[in-house]
Amino acid sequence: MLNSLVTYKEVCKGRGISPAFTFAIQKLTTMQTINSSKNWATIPILPCVSVIETLDFWQALGFEITYKQTHPYQYGVVERGGHQLHFGRLKGMEAKNNFYTGCLIMVTDAEEVYQEITHSLKQHIGRVPHTGIPRVSRMKPGTTRFTLTDVSGNSIIFVSNGEQDQKTWEKAENKNQSKLQRAIAIAIRFRDYKNDDAAAIKTLDAALKRTNNENTVHIAEALIIRIELAELAKDSVKVAECKLLLKKLNLPERDLGLLKQKHRTLK
Repeated sequence: MLNSLVTYKEVCKGRGISPAFTFAIQKLTTMQTINSSKNWATIPILPCVSVIETLDFWQALGFEITYKQTHPYQYGVVERGGHQLHFGRLKGMEAKNNFYTGCLIMVTDAEEVYQEITHSLKQHIGRVPHTGIPRVSRMKPGTTRFTLTDVSGNSIIFVSNGEQDQKTWEKAENKNQSKLQRAIAIAIRFRDYKNDDAAAIKTLDAALKRTNNENTVHIAEALIIRIELAELAKDSVKVAECKLLLKKLNLPERDLGLLKQKHRTLK
């Protein structure tokens, strides 16, 4: 632990963090919050604009504040399900410029956690934000992960335990499918795993230009995904164009309904 502290102290100096901040790490090791049955415990320390604001945000989402210090430096801890998130104030930090920090939280059922968190967000800020800060990604039925970006711009990815998450990711690598099917899988990877709508749009637009010999259901699925992305981008021209193409497919209402249900955003 001593070697880790020395290394981290040097990193802190390089980033302009107060040496007192490193003392928090040493102090927290004396807290009875780490399971003594484990020889090692990895605890992420995430930067924040304000410890008080950050802890209040996570508390509103069902996490328990287990440690809070505001002077002489800001440091705090929240906990849920036996796991902790640690936060330390980073001087001069702006949440809008925090694109790089976060961590994974493995859970039994990410969809259940998503519904709990979106419900708490509605109560806390009156809506479920999918853009801006804070925000939560759009989770689809049957998917296995979502990303919550907190008030300091930290991206926390909740992932269901099990193999399904990896299977969905690997579907984009399957060569035993049509070009459009693969494009859909790649677009879903961009949309759900990387939160990169622009890349998903680019992938689908390229694939939808070459739909000869493609299955009508697969074309409809690509269009349904594309319509939602266009609506989020407030691209009314693209929405109208895709809806017209979808109508021309004359897909049975039942099949169309199932596809829309598959790609709806959970509430």
